[in-house]
Amino acid sequence: MALRVFMTKNTMVPCFHLRNLLFIKSDNWTSNHRGGYTILEVNKTTKPEDISQSTILFEEGTDIQELPVIIRKVHSENSLSFYDNILNNDNKPTNSKSSLYDGFPLVNDKETIEIIEGFNRCYTSRGIFALLETMPSNEVTPYVALQALQKIITLENNKQFRNQMSKYNEDLHPNETFTRTAILNQLVEKIASSSDPTIVLYGLKIVSRDMLGTDSNIYKNKLCIEVLCRVTDSKFDIEQTCEAVKIFFTLGKGSSNNTDKLWVGISQKSEEINENNLMEVFRCLPYFKKSRKLILNTAEKKLIEFWFQMSGNDVSEILSILREIKSFSPRILEVLSRWTDTNIHTVSEDNLLEIINGFWLLDYTSTGIESALERYVKAKGIRVKNPILLSKIMDYCLKFQFRSVHLLQGSAEYIITHGKELSPILLKSLFSPLGYLNYNPQNSSIFWQVLEESFEQKFIQFRPEDAIDMLLTCVYLQKYPLNFVKKVFNPYFLDRLHSTRNIETLKSVRSKLKMLDSAMTLECEQYKGPLLPKDHSAKSFWQDGRSKRILNNIRSTLTMAANGEDRVSYNVVLPFLPTNELYIIDALLHPSGFSSALFQMNVIKNRDLYVAVLVHLPEHFCSNKSELTGPQAMRIRHFRKLGFKVATLNYDELSRLRVHPVELKHYVEGRFQNAYLSY
Repeated sequence: MALRVFMTKNTMVPCFHLRNLLFIKSDNWTSNHRGGYTILEVNKTTKPEDISQSTILFEEGTDIQELPVIIRKVHSENSLSFYDNILNNDNKPTNSKSSLYDGFPLVNDKETIEIIEGFNRCYTSRGIFALLETMPSNEVTPYVALQALQKIITLENNKQFRNQMSKYNEDLHPNETFTRTAILNQLVEKIASSSDPTIVLYGLKIVSRDMLGTDSNIYKNKLCIEVLCRVTDSKFDIEQTCEAVKIFFTLGKGSSNNTDKLWVGISQKSEEINENNLMEVFRCLPYFKKSRKLILNTAEKKLIEFWFQMSGNDVSEILSILREIKSFSPRILEVLSRWTDTNIHTVSEDNLLEIINGFWLLDYTSTGIESALERYVKAKGIRVKNPILLSKIMDYCLKFQFRSVHLLQGSAEYIITHGKELSPILLKSLFSPLGYLNYNPQNSSIFWQVLEESFEQKFIQFRPEDAIDMLLTCVYLQKYPLNFVKKVFNPYFLDRLHSTRNIETLKSVRSKLKMLDSAMTLECEQYKGPLLPKDHSAKSFWQDGRSKRILNNIRSTLTMAANGEDRVSYNVVLPFLPTNELYIIDALLHPSGFSSALFQMNVIKNRDLYVAVLVHLPEHFCSNKSELTGPQAMRIRHFRKLGFKVATLNYDELSRLRVHPVELKHYVEGRFQNAYLSY
């Protein structure tokens, strides 16, 4: 029984008695002498002029969304009907879904099979037209009409491909053209009147492939309207609705705009979503726009219910879909993280690679994923068949600064076993996290021997930027690659480096090369450097504003520690170090008159007279919040080598104590007392 809500043109009427539906707003009305519309009852076929569109406000919990719907004329005065199946999930329309074989429903009727075989014996569309003209109308069932339409369009498209220069209908008599149009109209009308949604769907798919007919858009619109009405009237099941979504999207802009109106078919049939069709709902998400959030919420609820029945392919595909639609759904990612933690030992290497890559691209990590990866590497280790998988695990550790001894040691052992077989990119990917996360592997002598031999053997294959990253990683771990100095600081290598067309990449690589030169000069006595000239050009570089702001909160404490405001300088760049944000001293305690003697100061002679204050931001630490990253540990070593006393302050701790001045003062004073002395 229809629930009626009276409305006029361009009005918004509250519907307080409707569950979920708050308001309905009409636009683009098609008026007649009666002016009434209804949502969504299908009586055989629907005429285009009977359809208009509207928007409703849909309430789901605390979330309210404006969603598009279709409306349809009725023959009652100034009324709009919402049929019960839109509002009540208990109404289950009777619909027997046909089994599919090769894209068409199966039939057992001998007479129908004979008719279809007759179509297959025709080699031109004229033959099919002639055959249809001789058939009684009652024998042209929707299924027969579907087969005839498919055969006609296939034959005509094939002819067009074989004769690219011919024009459509140039060899047809005008009467034959009229016959074609009339027959196709009748076939489409017959398909649209079918009670089987599968036939209507495949009819729409077939006419979408018609490359020749001038009236193909009319046929598409006819079947699109029929599908829209039936979906909204809950005549399609979940799989059929999802198939309709995909077909609509492929039809072009006009029809793809109607895709958002198909949300009703999924929302009202959400109870039918199970582990077998849940992925079909997820695969539809990229095709929705306005109603995507509603469909995503529906899929999310069902995933929470059926997550344990998903496969590795399903999980990796969901992550890929989330990335495609640029949606960060914490609950979905949490569920997929739990699935990974539970099933990591049963998933294939290829699927696990896609899953880790999905989390990596979505910037998502959790303790469940981390513990699962640790168990996996401990169990398989050097027996991992695909080195790209272990490389992606190391990329994951590097991105989230996850300093896991088990994972890093597993990478080191993999290099020991397979290092000479790895490509330069994989070797760099497996090795770099060890240095950045400041982990010196066990079996150190064997590891460094294999790494040096592998690097030496494949050095010419490394991209210049990767080679420099490899050498810097060694320096982070206080291993100094003297054997490779001549390979890097030579004209051939530098020419390769400067052949990089990307200006930003070139600047970054040159900065790293200068850092490598300075690090080797400061830390390795056998290194005869610096080999690069000093850069005296004025440069600007990025500075983190958090350090500046937090130092303002402890300015008085620093002034007291230095015995005068003129004895503290901020954001100091030393002239004898590369111009790099890594070598910025956040605050420097020094004797009075330092600013005028910056280039003449002798920290080597006056050791521990200068105190370098470094504020460590959260990203300066590994994820365990206790270990500094390799570059930050090297930064401290270099300042100490230069004769500075180094006091380090934790940004998070300073922020926490900002509202407790006394404790803040004690913390800063304690860090000064425990400052690192110079070497």
